[in-house]
Amino acid sequence: MRIDVKWRREGGIAIASVLGRIDNASADDFRSLVEEGLDPDDDFLVVDMEKVAFMSSAGLRACLILARKVGRGKFALCSLTQLNREVVAISGFDQLIPVHLTQAAAIEAVGGS
Repeated sequence: MRIDVKWRREGGIAIASVLGRIDNASADDFRSLVEEGLDPDDDFLVVDMEKVAFMSSAGLRACLILARKVGRGKFALCSLTQLNREVVAISGFDQLIPVHLTQAAAIEAVGGS
């Protein structure tokens, strides 16, 4: 399945809304699309996973690479499906990267109003 990323910005926060499955076949495309969509003026990155049907360990690795690229404290995930929340929790990934229930909560946490 193809990955699609839609962008919007709120102040210095870039919000990437992702659609598709992030697995071994698509994780590199996901990472590349997000990296390409970042602007030098973006202070924070929120990745909205509401429309991601499935995320494998390859997707988690891609998120970790993105988090390192934008810098500590400047990256958050939000709106994960129940299945993806379980994958993130079981892997302990939520101890490495902030995960929020909603996009609004993620924006608030990373510095929004």
